[in-house]
Amino acid sequence: MYDLVITNGRVFDGKGNPWFWGEIGVKDGRIQAVARIRPGEAGALSQNGAPVLDAGGHAVSPGFIDMHSHSDYPLLVNPTADSKIMQGVTMEVVGQCGGSVAPVTRRSLPLLKASRKGMPETEWDWRSFGQYLDRVQSQGVAVNVVALVGHGTIRMGVMGYDRRAPSKEEFEQMRRMVRDAVSEGAYGLSTGLIYAPGSYADTEEITGFAQECSDAGGLYFTHLRAEGEKVLSAIEEALEVGRRARIPVQIAHLKAFGLARGRGADVLALLARARSEGVDVTADQYPYAASSTGLAAFLPSWVHEGGREKMVERLADPSLRPRIKADMLTGHPDWANDFRVPWTEVQVSKCEDQSLEGRRIQEIAGSVGKDPWVLVFDLLSIVDAGTSVVIHGMDEADVELIMRSEMVTVGSDGSALNPVGPLGQGQPHPRNYGTMPRVLARYVREKKVLTLPEAIRKMTSAQAARLGLRDRGEIREGCWADIVVFDPERIKDMATFERPHQFPQGIEWVMVNGVVAVRDGRHTGALAGKVLRKA
Repeated sequence: MYDLVITNGRVFDGKGNPWFWGEIGVKDGRIQAVARIRPGEAGALSQNGAPVLDAGGHAVSPGFIDMHSHSDYPLLVNPTADSKIMQGVTMEVVGQCGGSVAPVTRRSLPLLKASRKGMPETEWDWRSFGQYLDRVQSQGVAVNVVALVGHGTIRMGVMGYDRRAPSKEEFEQMRRMVRDAVSEGAYGLSTGLIYAPGSYADTEEITGFAQECSDAGGLYFTHLRAEGEKVLSAIEEALEVGRRARIPVQIAHLKAFGLARGRGADVLALLARARSEGVDVTADQYPYAASSTGLAAFLPSWVHEGGREKMVERLADPSLRPRIKADMLTGHPDWANDFRVPWTEVQVSKCEDQSLEGRRIQEIAGSVGKDPWVLVFDLLSIVDAGTSVVIHGMDEADVELIMRSEMVTVGSDGSALNPVGPLGQGQPHPRNYGTMPRVLARYVREKKVLTLPEAIRKMTSAQAARLGLRDRGEIREGCWADIVVFDPERIKDMATFERPHQFPQGIEWVMVNGVVAVRDGRHTGALAGKVLRKA
């Protein structure tokens, strides 16, 4: 007898094939049987006495895999992963952009804690990568977790924010740390080459660490050194790491940003050429023409040297501000109109006007009577060095072009948030709540950029195959029962830039490892996720 049978659904197998009317038998967390049925009629699986979930003619697909997530720390303080599970995400790939929360050293612990300022506190009782994975699993988690080790975290643990090449001893120490993380379950290495201290590394250093992952069958995930005017040269660097280290390359949140607007075709052509030459490169993308990151990421790298305290000192120095301003204008000339501040930190203006949240820097500056540059420097130096921004710096045509590519899958670049409590504050990017439904609503149903089977493939089996997971991402006998039931005609992302803390509509049921996590559109609170370790 099955634990549960899902019947009367249009089954999408995750491989991009046409759907079929079917029912699915689940036993001990796995899919034990898949059978075709006649529309509206019960099949043999649902007639053996097991509990039955009637899908009501809706789509039944594998659970969505978020290929690019920053939930490393949020999953510890929000294990129910509300903003992800409610959009059908059953697996997150964390540790992105060089910023994993493990391993931890005596030198990096205060720096890592400071980078999570504003988040609910938890005890940092892990040090090794394996101990972090143990902590996530023992605490319980709603989604499955695949973790990468961050190059920036490794460098921070050995060199802090020193802006220099490592000594031979430091280099070997960092390589050992990467090797240990991989042996303890990391699926690969990630870099964030616009963020200090990762931005201080050259290609040779990165290649050395990538080789440690390559030897163990891991992957190299990279936030490129540039996504604007120099995006093509930044991609070339990533490809060179792939060639030298003989490692598969995954380019994070692929885009044509800022001064590269309109160059989506050039970006894709470069990747296609590399693949034709034997470089195993793919990418992920979020379905928005706006990005989000820390405002400090747009400061020149020399400002970050020595860490946050030194950065704040430089920003507060009137003699250095003209030089900082000149360097920032080189990379993004219209930043004051393109950048929105989710949390305005009204202490800067000694004003309690919360209506300024989510407004453009130019608007906020005018409202509080400050020059935009003074506002930016004050935000980072007086209020919060970790102030984030939402940047409207892409063209919709590029977003759609990149989305169509068979080399590109889906990743939110978001975190597991919760509308209730401290994680529901401010106006963060809506991708935290809406990425997967937005693909299915805006780009499948409304704009016809993708077919429904192809969109599901990009969010399920394509991701699982890239990670080397043979029993995830498909509706197939023997696979783990990570399953989503949704209404293709009603599914919609409700999160907006003005009101981002909203769950989507149209996601009816979500199952993680055979356990129901969402029932009739409501989170059950189940913590059935597993931490997956690279064998």
